[in-house]
Amino acid sequence: MSISIHPLNAVLGAEVEGLDLRNPLSADTASALRNAWLKYKVLLIRDQDLTCEQQIAFSKNFGELEAPVMTLLKYKEGSGQKTEIPPEITVVSNVKENGKPIGQLGNGEAFWHSDSNFIEDPPSGGILHAKEIPPAGGNTAFLDTAALLAALPESLREKIKTLSCKHDPSLSSTGTLRKDFEPLTDVSKNRGPAHPLIVTHPETNEKSLFLGRRLNAYIADLDVAESDSLLDELWEYTQGNRFVYEHTWRVGDLLIWDNRAVLHRRDSFDDSHRRVMHKTVLKGTRPH
Repeated sequence: MSISIHPLNAVLGAEVEGLDLRNPLSADTASALRNAWLKYKVLLIRDQDLTCEQQIAFSKNFGELEAPVMTLLKYKEGSGQKTEIPPEITVVSNVKENGKPIGQLGNGEAFWHSDSNFIEDPPSGGILHAKEIPPAGGNTAFLDTAALLAALPESLREKIKTLSCKHDPSLSSTGTLRKDFEPLTDVSKNRGPAHPLIVTHPETNEKSLFLGRRLNAYIADLDVAESDSLLDELWEYTQGNRFVYEHTWRVGDLLIWDNRAVLHRRDSFDDSHRRVMHKTVLKGTRPH
């Protein structure tokens, strides 16, 4: 199988052509894709139509898979009916059947975040496959966190180089309170782990800024007001499009991102239109 890899017209990302992911990859192709993933941080592969099992098999070329944190209602491809799908697949959707969501995140805006930053060993990556797409909205953007770190003034980098941030699990990336959690009134009491603000990628050795997500974040060992002020200052550097690739989805698109090297967000979209995505998640290690 002959493939070509073309950098996108952005500060990160590349499109891969020449692949039919319904077929197993050769060792050489799998290695080339993994190297490109580490280099470009986001890979786009268009015009794919994968079953759950095919997506899982492809995803394993990038590492061991992590099962979804939550048990979701299942979606039968192409029918709108619930059925069992493999536990490695997360359904990301606004669709409701009999008044109940078939997946997670709905149609609202998902703020800048890295996946599951609120666990000890956040995922190394995510793979998202577009099954149904609304006519407008729902774009997904990715931000290069190494470029973000490099953009900070030297004095600010020096200030945060030994600091860690606690990451709260109670809110989703849309700001929705998760089941079995109470609203957090004191961010210093959040239940998540503390990860360094400056981390080193375990495979590329590139240093980047580990922000996770803004909601309920707390910099350990600072008082809350000082923590909030410093976090607001850091998050200010995510504004604008200097370090961003924004993807407009088409049915059949498959995106692979390095969760250790990017933040991502999603635009809201009209809830009267269906959006169904299948996601696989790659196991990771504790940031350091």
